[in-house]
Amino acid sequence: MASAAATIRRQGHFRNFPARAREQARDVRLGQTRKGSYIVPIISQARSPLDVYERGQEQIDIEVEETLFDRRVTATMSRALGVLGEMAGAERVPTPSEITDSIGEGVSYELFQALSKVVNSDAVDTLDVTFNWSRVAAAPPGTPREVEFNHDAIAIVERVSNQLKTSVYSRENVLFGLVTHLNRHPGDETGRVGVQALIQRRSRTVWMDLHDADYHEAVRCHDSGIPVRVRGVLNSPPGASATMQVADFGPDPSLGR
Repeated sequence: MASAAATIRRQGHFRNFPARAREQARDVRLGQTRKGSYIVPIISQARSPLDVYERGQEQIDIEVEETLFDRRVTATMSRALGVLGEMAGAERVPTPSEITDSIGEGVSYELFQALSKVVNSDAVDTLDVTFNWSRVAAAPPGTPREVEFNHDAIAIVERVSNQLKTSVYSRENVLFGLVTHLNRHPGDETGRVGVQALIQRRSRTVWMDLHDADYHEAVRCHDSGIPVRVRGVLNSPPGASATMQVADFGPDPSLGR
């Protein structure tokens, strides 16, 4: 549920999970394979990420976007656990800047607490998480296949969780969609970009101003039909244009292009 929430927006401490995250958790099934071992199947349509959209696609497909949410949640969870694993294996406590950066990767206080409850159980010595991706839709680049946590690792990680709860507060929305509009005049420092995405499960165009490198990336994604992921502060008043102050822009990393 923490990973589903972080796929919708990035926060150090959620307090209340979005309804979509709770919905996602209800759809996931947990099964025990042997004593001390569980498998969590996250099932969606097994389509290749390379075939999601075609070059010149004019708009998003709502059914496709709903299907991809499962994959995006799993990618968020994998990356966030990987970041936590790196923190736990370090010889020093992460700096405030590193903790803030980890929020951008999907780390949250709630994810810390979920790990802590498992590893600190008397019946558990080590938590070993392995991701087995569909052969049709291979693992996103940069996601770890396996992450391991023991009592010593959790002790290090718990020092960070308190900082997330008490001193670090940030909230940034995450949008996935297609670049559908591009506008930039010669000499302009920024270009105006429209990204069609789902907001509360409805298709909307979100407008943003991007500087040179990000604007050229938007042009490339538009021309190639590559879905994008945008993170930033969203303003979407009813009956008015939706806009975003962008913190991070690029191809959707969960699709591997």
